[in-house]
Amino acid sequence: MIVVIDNNSQFHGQVNSLYQDSDENIISISDISRLDEVVEGHGSDVILIGPSVPTKTAIEEAARLSVSHPEISVVMAVETLDPGVLREAMRAGVKDVLEQGSSNEQIISSISRASEISRRLKDSLDLREEETYEEQPQELGKVITFFSTKGGVGKSVISTNSAVALAKITGKRVVVLDLDLQFGDVAIMFQMAPNHTIYDVVQVIDRLDGDMLQGFLTTHSSGIKALLAPVRPHESDSIASVHVKAIIDLLKKVFDYVVIDTPPVFSDVILTALDESDRVYLIATMDMPSIKNIKLAIQTMKQLGYSTDIIKFVLNRADSKVWLEIDEVEKTLGIKADAKIPSDRIVPRSVNKGMPVVIEQPKSSIAKSIFGLAEKIKDAEIKPASQPGESRNGREASNLIRRLA
Repeated sequence: MIVVIDNNSQFHGQVNSLYQDSDENIISISDISRLDEVVEGHGSDVILIGPSVPTKTAIEEAARLSVSHPEISVVMAVETLDPGVLREAMRAGVKDVLEQGSSNEQIISSISRASEISRRLKDSLDLREEETYEEQPQELGKVITFFSTKGGVGKSVISTNSAVALAKITGKRVVVLDLDLQFGDVAIMFQMAPNHTIYDVVQVIDRLDGDMLQGFLTTHSSGIKALLAPVRPHESDSIASVHVKAIIDLLKKVFDYVVIDTPPVFSDVILTALDESDRVYLIATMDMPSIKNIKLAIQTMKQLGYSTDIIKFVLNRADSKVWLEIDEVEKTLGIKADAKIPSDRIVPRSVNKGMPVVIEQPKSSIAKSIFGLAEKIKDAEIKPASQPGESRNGREASNLIRRLA
């Protein structure tokens, strides 16, 4: 059911006309103070707050509902959409913000997505009451993070293929967490439709448990699951490091391996992921800018207090003929490569098909090298990045990174 709140009859009429030939029930009210009465009396999947409701009031109501009724999705329509309003609305748990005059297609699309989120949340809540996730691991899963301070080094290709390889050689449960919150590529790598993302998880973070979290994951044909990055870059504004820590902690309770893909930047969210990681693989290619950035990344991590035991190195496109030798790169970085991934034109083809190369061409040289990396992850005696209570202070870390920049 959709509840429409606005004192403009034209807005009510527009929404009602969109659903006149459907089974969707629409309740229209002009006074937002009646919202609780309507919700308690009739229930609701989506609440659409119209542009005549003051923006501040709409955002306050959305924030209140996100706590009292997290299973209800709120959509706002505003007279003028600006970044400040959008940011405040997303932080309050609003699922989407429409500008006055939006097309019928935009309104239907926004409401449909919000309704689907509400449905999945209700299903997850029902599942949590009825049963628990089967056969959870006795030990917490291992967190493996792939990181680079330079884009374009093949990090997402390596992280997603390594996740699939881990699942194939271990038979264990593997999940990929895409923490490139603005421009994540995991959905593309797996050709997944991002119906639910980490943004949707954050909307119910206060009531989240392992069973509910399952409802937000997307499953690949290989069997591994993924928690995808937000569809809209601005949604990343509402995702904080405290949310990421809570999500990783839950994923570790359900999965044997949590593989994290990251953007090429140190941030509070990424520092939190590094804090939670049992092993961090730094990715570089055979070019001086990439090597320089990885050297700085290693120095930064050491100064932030990360154990050298967790810092590993993967050299991608290691067979490139660019007047550099692998041993020179290793000597410069002061670390041996755990894996040397060759170049192969089958990689872009596999990405375009959404089929990891370890499945598409398992006998290729690149697939064999990734399987070798997965074997090392499986066989390693992994030590945590930090002991309990030793997490780095976000402000101190940020200050240090600024000094290093």
